Amino acid sequence: MTSMDYWRSLPLKAKLLLLTLSVSCLGIVLVCISLVVVEHQAYKKQLESELITVASILAEQSAAAVLFRDQNQLDTIIASLRQIETIEQVCIYDANGEVLSSFQEKAGEVCPSTSGTLDEGFSEKHYTMMRPILIEGDAVGSFYLKSRLQVLREHIRKFILYALVISVTIISILVLIAFKLQRLVSQPIQELSDAVETIARDEDYSVRVRVAGDDELGRLGAAFNDMISTIQQQNRRITRSKDELERVVETRTAQLRLANSELEAFSYSVSHDLRQPLRAIEGFGLALEEDCADRLDDTGRDYLRRIRAATIRMGSLIDGLLILSRVSRKQLDVDVIDLSAMLREIVEELEEVDAAKKSVIEIEEGMKVTGDERLLRIAFQNLLQNAWKYSSRQSERRIRVSSDRQSETITVRIDDNGVGFDMKYVDKLFVSFNRLHSPSDFPGSGLGLATVYRIVNRHAGSVRAESAVDRGATFFVELPRKPDDS
Repeated sequence: MTSMDYWRSLPLKAKLLLLTLSVSCLGIVLVCISLVVVEHQAYKKQLESELITVASILAEQSAAAVLFRDQNQLDTIIASLRQIETIEQVCIYDANGEVLSSFQEKAGEVCPSTSGTLDEGFSEKHYTMMRPILIEGDAVGSFYLKSRLQVLREHIRKFILYALVISVTIISILVLIAFKLQRLVSQPIQELSDAVETIARDEDYSVRVRVAGDDELGRLGAAFNDMISTIQQQNRRITRSKDELERVVETRTAQLRLANSELEAFSYSVSHDLRQPLRAIEGFGLALEEDCADRLDDTGRDYLRRIRAATIRMGSLIDGLLILSRVSRKQLDVDVIDLSAMLREIVEELEEVDAAKKSVIEIEEGMKVTGDERLLRIAFQNLLQNAWKYSSRQSERRIRVSSDRQSETITVRIDDNGVGFDMKYVDKLFVSFNRLHSPSDFPGSGLGLATVYRIVNRHAGSVRAESAVDRGATFFVELPRKPDDS
């Protein structure tokens, strides 16, 4: 885990405490460093001033002794400096630079020459100075002093120690204060976070947070309570609407069941009650044609033929309506279907009915779809019957079935070389009882493509068509396929 990830995982109160202490500690450290630097410079100036004062006094006291070369007096002056622990070396020179008297803490240390350049002032470990010895403004000698800076270091070391003790004390007090103060900020936010978790976990919209103060946190808590109140009211309205919707659905379901029952009764009536008189009309018409045809003139026989043709067409319409109603109500029995084999069976049935015209039928191998076999047979039977019927006027009937296979769907394409249709009427193609050709040209009920549309729609698929007049038609049927079928 990186430092940034660790920081993000810390609780808010820990972040506030760390931020407060970090800023406070940084400020204290900077203040202490500044004080140490200032104290160091101030003490250096004080030490330098004291040494200059001592050197000036001793130079003034030793002026007469230097002039008269009073060695005893000079030694006495030098001996007085031995009491100052920081003095490391003292040298008294005459006007020619000759050492008259000296004191060296370290044995063998030599006084510096006055003829060369002397680095006066502070160095890394010492403070050195050279002062002239004057009598009435004339230089009669020089006074050299070298002092250790140990006192300065000890003073600064003690100052730093005191600063550290004071800083630790202040930081300890700040920790206690920050720990108390962070609660003023983190406690409302923690309560808000706990309330959000409770609402998300229990979906309890009655939870409210305590609003303390009129600052940003207080306004945030008040806004949160208002928001939860609004959500609670909306939830109540949604619950009421859901209950009302469930009642409406139950009512509509009951009405739908009743409508289905009436539809089933109507289907039974169509299949039995309507067929019986229709069969009677067809039977008596056939008997009239066989027994009394010689007594009828041409007009009568034409009327009789039209009556029989109308009964046959009405029977076809009844069959189409029954199939259409069963398609809408039948429970799907889904399985993987060998579409290529099914299409070959349908073509064989069509060839048995009409084998007079030469037909070239091409069916792609290996096409498989997922769906109800019985319903899909009805759909593709209608499509192939249409292709068969509308290409019957060509010298050679050509029908080709191919596919475009995707990972989860297959689009079956059926091409024919029939009469086709005008694309401006394509919207009416899959509507019940709508026909784009007259019954005298091509017989039919106008229910075949409507049945195809409902079957494909129930399989969560789609069907569309492309065509041009006298240039054939192409139907595209998109259906689900077996997911692992490659």
